[in-house]
Amino acid sequence: MKTNTPSLQKLPDKTFTLKLEIKKDDIEKERQNILKLMQQDFETKGFRKGKAPLNVVEQNVAPEKLFEEVASHLISHAYADEIKKNDLKPIIQPQVKFEEENPDLSNDWHILLTSCELPQINLDPKYLEEAKKVFKDDQISDENKKIDKVFETIVKNTKLELPKILIESDVQNQIYQLIDQANQAGITVNQYLESRQQTLDQYKKDLEKRILTEWTINLSIQKIAESNQIKVSETEAKEFIEKNPNLGQNQHLVYYFLTQKKVIDFLKK
Repeated sequence: MKTNTPSLQKLPDKTFTLKLEIKKDDIEKERQNILKLMQQDFETKGFRKGKAPLNVVEQNVAPEKLFEEVASHLISHAYADEIKKNDLKPIIQPQVKFEEENPDLSNDWHILLTSCELPQINLDPKYLEEAKKVFKDDQISDENKKIDKVFETIVKNTKLELPKILIESDVQNQIYQLIDQANQAGITVNQYLESRQQTLDQYKKDLEKRILTEWTINLSIQKIAESNQIKVSETEAKEFIEKNPNLGQNQHLVYYFLTQKKVIDFLKK
């Protein structure tokens, strides 16, 4: 599949947009491919499984379903090609917007894809001395409280412009989780929020603040580790998983947890 030369735009906060044009000939080819895939498992009166003509298959498929399948295949492949070609490293799925008001399978598509890469973080070196003071503070006896205080110090000394699309994506994911948890508890989201004396807008604003703080801490730890050559070996990760087998399916989390621990030990010294 060929697209015209996409228009790539990058913003300072690491958001990027890609404009794609997909020709109707390519759309038609993909439509035929999708129908052939559907044909393999399709059976109806008068035809054996996989033997019905494509026009019969299409008559029995909802137009919305066919459009969704064709669009998903074409856009994902075009996007993957452009990501590789432009050496982009997106960290979330792209938002997809058709420029056509009512796109169909008979005309060209003009599509705007929006995503983002990891934002750049600037950490003021003052955080190091301030962190040391916290760990030496005898008035704070609880180790976990000291660590929380150190994280507050790091956030205070950090400059980070988080992409708006990243915040929106994380907020949406958190809302979906809230809906699932509320359903499992047998209550509505509104009932849950009322018990907290919050509106949905207030809840979202609190989420945005928490998301910004979490990203700031996570990226700061990564930055400190890279700057001070703090690494987690494969052996250390395996030993940790042996002691915590429930985390074996999420090695990324294991490496992050161990890196965080090493960074905290570094700051103590």
